[in-house]
Parts: sequence; C-alpha cells; structure tokens
Amino acid sequence: MNIHLCQGDETLEDALNIINETDKEGRKFALNPELDRCYVGDEAFANAPVLINYKNTYYALHEV
Repeated sequence: MNIHLCQGDETLEDALNIINETDKEGRKFALNPELDRCYVGDEAFANAPVLINYKNTYYALHEV
C-alpha cells in the first residue's frame, strides 16, 4: 500500500494525476470522492493499493 499526502493547495484531482503519472508498476487508478472515502481500520483502507490523505481524510483508490 502507498499513501500520498496532499501538499499545500493540491487537490484530489492533482493527487490522482501525480499517482497515475508516477506509479512504478505503470498502474492507473480512479477515484470517486463521494464513494471512495474511507476510514483507518475499515476494509477499503486495509485493501487499497493506494490511499490519498487529503486534509486528514482518506480516499481509497481503485485500479482501472
């Protein structure tokens, strides 16, 4: 699992673009901010290949 910490004025879309451009395995991910929010300890958090931490809120990305 990788965690991307958003910096400064970085948006969720910016973070997703960075992750998709820099994934070492060449994977591509998608994010739906309404459906993919997760919490520490829940199943989505534990099983996500990549998490985004945006303003202390976690989002679990899924591979496309």
